[in-house]
Amino acid sequence: MDAGDQKGGALDAAELARRLNLLLDFEESQRGAPVPFSAIEEYVAGRGGSLSRAKWTYMLSGDGRRNRDTGLLRLLAGFFAVDERFLLEDSEVPARIGAQLALVRSLRSARVSGFAARTFPGELSPEALRRIAEVLEEESQRGSVPSAVEESV
Repeated sequence: MDAGDQKGGALDAAELARRLNLLLDFEESQRGAPVPFSAIEEYVAGRGGSLSRAKWTYMLSGDGRRNRDTGLLRLLAGFFAVDERFLLEDSEVPARIGAQLALVRSLRSARVSGFAARTFPGELSPEALRRIAEVLEEESQRGSVPSAVEESV
């Protein structure tokens, strides 16, 4: 066992959650549908690992302790086809994922703007709609537009 295995993942729970949610968003954009937990669970189990729904939920929420299960993090990196360092240490978002997520954010912002236009027909000026789109894009870039809000539109 190497030193990395003993230490476990270096990312705190919140950062790991952010990265896992980015990967889920990316996969959803590629598949056209959310990734079912069962697909992740089967992949992990098929490679000798274990992942319960409860553990997955707290990993995605970022409300727990730092994940020290390096083996699980490596398996998850394999499932998402990213370099394992993305889930194990402080590293950049892979270029293909960053580019696709920027596109997804733009599409989601457009959907929210369209929703606002339909909800307030004749009440919002074109300038107001442009400003709504700008604010959504700014917030999305900062990561403060929750996926659940975006997906409900």
